[in-house]
Amino acid sequence: MNSPTPYEAWRKAIDKVLKGAPFEKRLITKTYEDIDLQPMYRQEDIEGLPHLDGLPGFAPYLRATTPMGYAVSSWDVAQEMPYSTPAAFNTALKADLERGQNAVNIVLDRPTLAGVDADQAEADDVGKGGLSISSVADLAAALDGVDLEKTPIFIQASTSALTFTALLAALLKQQGKSLAKIRGAIGMDPLGQLARDGRLPRDLDGIYEVMAQLATWAKTNAPQLRTITVQGHPYHNGGASATQELAFALATAVDYLRALQARGLSIDDAAPRFRFALSIGSNFFMEIARLRAARVLWAKIVKAFGGNEESQKMRLHARTSAWNQTVYDPHVNLLRATTEAFSGAVGGRDSLHISPFDELLRVPDEFARRVARNTHTVLREESHITKTVDPAGGSWYVENLTDAVARKTWGFSRRSRNRAAWLRRSKRAGRKIRSPTPHPSAPPTSPSARIFSSAPTCIRI
Repeated sequence: MNSPTPYEAWRKAIDKVLKGAPFEKRLITKTYEDIDLQPMYRQEDIEGLPHLDGLPGFAPYLRATTPMGYAVSSWDVAQEMPYSTPAAFNTALKADLERGQNAVNIVLDRPTLAGVDADQAEADDVGKGGLSISSVADLAAALDGVDLEKTPIFIQASTSALTFTALLAALLKQQGKSLAKIRGAIGMDPLGQLARDGRLPRDLDGIYEVMAQLATWAKTNAPQLRTITVQGHPYHNGGASATQELAFALATAVDYLRALQARGLSIDDAAPRFRFALSIGSNFFMEIARLRAARVLWAKIVKAFGGNEESQKMRLHARTSAWNQTVYDPHVNLLRATTEAFSGAVGGRDSLHISPFDELLRVPDEFARRVARNTHTVLREESHITKTVDPAGGSWYVENLTDAVARKTWGFSRRSRNRAAWLRRSKRAGRKIRSPTPHPSAPPTSPSARIFSSAPTCIRI
């Protein structure tokens, strides 16, 4: 049996290849997240790292929030349906539910998000960017033929969540169905909406009152319905790194937790109402590490607030990146979305939207939806990654990177100022807050990305 080759011998061989060039400059890669990637990892690189002996389904949930991961139940295929009218939405939804999709994912247009009836909104805004809903009849038409007791529903409702919950409750009552059996989310995320749009339709404190009332109502009447969806997409699309996006999302969640506690909810009443939604970028291993780190960080936050282990579980949705898609060679988007979806499956998330390759050009057609939907099927049925819980677990590289991502995320959050206080000050001063969207051709180091290096946010617990 051959004895192991010492690391020094490998370094000597590498130095010979480098011919005097600095090892650190040629072979150590500095990522956009300011993390140094080594050219090779060894067992020594994971010595002393926390949670390596953790098991799936047990806090802090590094490996998974359930003991069997995807081996028993796979992720929800939650493709967005960006159609503007209830009829068009329903036609596409029913077609896709018959061909592999198993969840409803509704993106709303701007007037609906602002709580403005379609008849009173600017004509050009109605249906722009999503579904226009103004009544129970509209919602009934959009969801015609869908059994909501068996099909999860996710509605990105933000500040109009209360209105949408009332519409959904009325529809279910008409259909004779039980709210207690509804699974999914009608997610509020006012700070995310403010970061994306630069404005809110009403006062933030008033929105927090609604958030607390809705969370309290859901605990009693719809226990499987989450009422808060913390989105990282505005920051990702504005140029944030993987660690910055996660830091902003966690800081936002901390603000919401504090707001709910101030309004009488306990941590174990509030935390189970949360759902997170992150964008997955092209850096394959970085994204795997980030999803694993996200579960650990959220568990630590909830634990610090006094939450029990069940409350510490993170419910996580992901979508492949919109920021890096191209309009000039849209078929390249197929390749990017596939690798991003793969890293999401390996890192672990509860539901996933895979962007159709023509998403930036138009409302996706049936062919584009089919390719995106079938990517789920190939990953789930043919790659066999669902057969092993946390398939990247134990990798020297992935475990080391997971720890680095967690530390960078935590440090970024702690160094920044309190975000909610900053937002409130800005609102009082009458300023608009904008999350800049970079030009599709802008490199990751563009000035728009650097906005986030000083953006005010924190996790102080």
